[in-house]
Amino acid sequence: MNHNLFDEIMWIFIIMFVALGSFSLGMINERKLYLQQNPVVVTYSDEAVALFEEYQSIKKEHQDYFASKNGSVVYPIGCSKGNRIKEENRVFFQSLDQALGRGYREVENC
Repeated sequence: MNHNLFDEIMWIFIIMFVALGSFSLGMINERKLYLQQNPVVVTYSDEAVALFEEYQSIKKEHQDYFASKNGSVVYPIGCSKGNRIKEENRVFFQSLDQALGRGYREVENC
């Protein structure tokens, strides 16, 4: 009797998992078909691109920079890559051009 109860419960779980799996596969297929029929298209207006480029230019002009007095790389304030530089070894610049003029190079990807 105990063995039959275990078998019945096992079959109930198997049927539930198969049903849930079938439902999930059907939903995935429906989503795929919907996206094929209604693709997402991202477009940028020329005005938005121009505003973004202007923003980047203004941001770079007003960004302060720092470097290690013993190093060769300059970091924008807020860049986590420069966190390992001790406070007493930091030198600050008001512009990237100022730092580049002193022989530093700009950090990549920050």
